[in-house]
Amino acid sequence: MRKVIKIFILLFASLSFSSCIELVEEIKINPDLSGEYHLYIEQNNLTRLLNSLSDNIDLSELQTRLQVLKQQEGISQLITDIHPKKSRFSIRFHFSDAKSLTKAFYASLGAKKQCYNKAFLKVNSRRIKRPNLTPYLVKYAKSKDLKLTNQSHKILDYLDYSYRITSSKKIKSAFPPSSEQNQRHYIRRYTVNDLLINEQSTKSVIRLEN
Repeated sequence: MRKVIKIFILLFASLSFSSCIELVEEIKINPDLSGEYHLYIEQNNLTRLLNSLSDNIDLSELQTRLQVLKQQEGISQLITDIHPKKSRFSIRFHFSDAKSLTKAFYASLGAKKQCYNKAFLKVNSRRIKRPNLTPYLVKYAKSKDLKLTNQSHKILDYLDYSYRITSSKKIKSAFPPSSEQNQRHYIRRYTVNDLLINEQSTKSVIRLEN
């Protein structure tokens, strides 16, 4: 793991940082509260990065997790496009409801949803709520012994995470507010540094019109 992190640090340090690598999480909520989940990477310099890393990336664990995800009740139409040498990373699927999404999320991580675990997403006819998942991310990073230097802290500022919600109903209000939100869309952006180092909360509450 440490070897892999060092490789990432060296490669990111070699980039011009003219643009950021962005991990995008898009969630579309349908009128019946089912939805579509899409996780992908968006970046202009991705070709250079992934071509450099292709020989050092082990996708076996990810493929195992995806197989578990595919078998979960309430999850359907799983489509993946994961080809580092072709600069592509995309995971897309449909979920029957937010509870199925939460169960699938925990199952893909090798755990069962317990009553004291936070829901991955809560959805009803009045609101869409994302709890603060930052503590889970920090705990995971520590479990993998990801020791960060001052240099790697700076590099993390160029790694972004974007959370995007599309609602079938009009958005009445949202907290925290976003300059990119409109009647149907809500977007929040973070640097990975914000999450892992500053432990910024990912909690958001979107209130919908009746």
